Amino acid sequence: MKRYILIIGVLCLTACSSPAPEKTSEEVKTEVKETEETRDLLNEYKTFVASLDAKSEKSMTAAAEKYAELFSGADKQLCDSGYVVFDAFYTKVEGNLNDKLMNEKSFEDFPCITYDSLGLKEQPFEKKFLPFKKSIEKNGFRIDCPEGMVEIGQDRAFVVKHFYAFVSPVMKQFLEGLRKEKDQVFSADAGISISPKEYVDRLVWWEKFNSANPDFILSKKAKSYQIHLFHFFLTGMDNTPLMSYDTDENGTESTTLDPYFEEAYAYLNKQYPTSPINALVKPYKMTVLKHEGAKRERLIQTYTKRGLMIDFSKGYEL
Repeated sequence: MKRYILIIGVLCLTACSSPAPEKTSEEVKTEVKETEETRDLLNEYKTFVASLDAKSEKSMTAAAEKYAELFSGADKQLCDSGYVVFDAFYTKVEGNLNDKLMNEKSFEDFPCITYDSLGLKEQPFEKKFLPFKKSIEKNGFRIDCPEGMVEIGQDRAFVVKHFYAFVSPVMKQFLEGLRKEKDQVFSADAGISISPKEYVDRLVWWEKFNSANPDFILSKKAKSYQIHLFHFFLTGMDNTPLMSYDTDENGTESTTLDPYFEEAYAYLNKQYPTSPINALVKPYKMTVLKHEGAKRERLIQTYTKRGLMIDFSKGYEL
């Protein structure tokens, strides 16, 4: 991990000085080249964001406008650090708005957005909730309905509008990957909702991004998407199972790779034959085809210990 140290004048060592406390890897990652300007700007932005109402969607526009005021013309690395402050607040407000839907009696019948039979035209929204709907859409959120349950999600077009002109190319690349995850959701109703090709392309994209940017300021978040996608690439989901089960005329049951994953694994091997992901999937695929259940489980355990798959025993949050 690179550490940035500002050396002013002559480096002086005194016998009576106390050693600095150890910093965590994440703390080191979020550092920028420290100057009086960066300290002032970041601290001013952190203080401003902390003063905002974390239960109000309107705070997001205020936070975005203050960001533009402070970081216009600033170093890209500093702009990235400022965005990290915004991103954490964005997630916090999103959670609070969803708590409002769940816990406040006035929102107990808050509806999902509905469309016509062709799925094109949005149907009229219930009038009593219309002001709130308009407010969240103006301030960086939208109404989602995963698995038939209403929730408030992030509208990443808001981030495009307010932050892409300031952040670094690497941060913009990450934000585009994140935007795809939010706008073209990977799973719904306990099943995979993207095509096998899209799944593979997305998984390999995250692997390449993380490999090329190990010191990225939001690397923990970026890696979580790779881990999430890779985990279900090997295990499948309830409504998109890894294996298909057949019974012959004699009542003998057999298993084979489900057509979805058969296509996905074949595309991975053809399109990205030298990728690290393919090197991990190849032996795993063979355990499925050879019906080597114990060996397959050992591979999952190995990949989990290496931090490549989700370890649910340690808690997990995407």
